[in-house]
Amino acid sequence: MGCVCMKQRLECENSTTVLAAQTYFKVTEIETLYELFRKLSSSILDDGLISKEEFQLGLFRNSKTHSLFADRIFDMFDLKHDGVIEFEEFVRCLSVFHPEAPQAEKVSFAFQLYDICQTGFIEREDVKEMVMEILKESDLILSDDTVEAIRHSRKRI
Repeated sequence: MGCVCMKQRLECENSTTVLAAQTYFKVTEIETLYELFRKLSSSILDDGLISKEEFQLGLFRNSKTHSLFADRIFDMFDLKHDGVIEFEEFVRCLSVFHPEAPQAEKVSFAFQLYDICQTGFIEREDVKEMVMEILKESDLILSDDTVEAIRHSRKRI
């Protein structure tokens, strides 16, 4: 049994080193992220994966809350598009928020977040849908006319 445990530990250390080399995190930061990942991934089912419900539970403290914003972020973290987030996906996606991550990566992430239809463009309907969802989640109800006025307003210099 000692060999199996040693082998798993070496694989884990190897994985951590590889992730540190491929992201903006240091090995110690990845180890800390692993603790967070373990808490999230075992909040509903202890399977070493973060489900959409566990992700929403981590964001909202409620797994039943539906949120377009949370769905979009979950989908972006789920790099394999298999309905769950593995540790490596978690670390790679969080890396974009690291202070040392280039601004271009952060802009790209934000663009993808708002490109709901994944057309390569942020279209009016994408913006309207996201604004409406954010307003709904904040319990702020505005008329369609008001939302349209916001959407079409331009700041003049």
